[in-house]
Amino acid sequence: MSQTTLIPIVAGRLGGASAQLVDARLLHQFLESAQDYSTWIKRRIRKYGFEENVDYLIHQTVEQVPHQGSTRSSTKTEYFLTLDTAKEVAMVERTSRGRWARRYFIECERQLYKLKSRDLQLPKPIVLSRAKRQAINRQAWAEASEQIHAVFHARREALLRRALDAEEPILLPPGYRPSWAK
Repeated sequence: MSQTTLIPIVAGRLGGASAQLVDARLLHQFLESAQDYSTWIKRRIRKYGFEENVDYLIHQTVEQVPHQGSTRSSTKTEYFLTLDTAKEVAMVERTSRGRWARRYFIECERQLYKLKSRDLQLPKPIVLSRAKRQAINRQAWAEASEQIHAVFHARREALLRRALDAEEPILLPPGYRPSWAK
């Protein structure tokens, strides 16, 4: 199957957990169902026992639409299905488009699984002798102390120059501690 996007999959939250969701309206369009969208989705939900916030999510928006020379409020209900629910809905359509959509969702799940398994792979532990670890630690401390030493001397020189340019000595406020020493 090609890697083209047949039906967009969006990340969302369902029941407090992250989930991959499919806009049911776009699935309905893809499946080329002859039924009205709202009737189609409500029948599928009722017939197959899908549960809100488990198998699908409802999102309602209020829109202002033109009506007899003015505007009126219209509530638009959008259904977002989990990948499993979208696969099942596509499968029960019993058409070539339904089978195609089902295979597409299965491939999307495979890709998601690959990404998750790649992220979950832990790096291999580095096995070093005690002497080697100590040598690495000494080298790291030496390099870090060189950098700290250089920063300290550069700051001291800047303060000395500022003190020489000022008529009065620079006094630090009582209890002063630099941000790095807090």
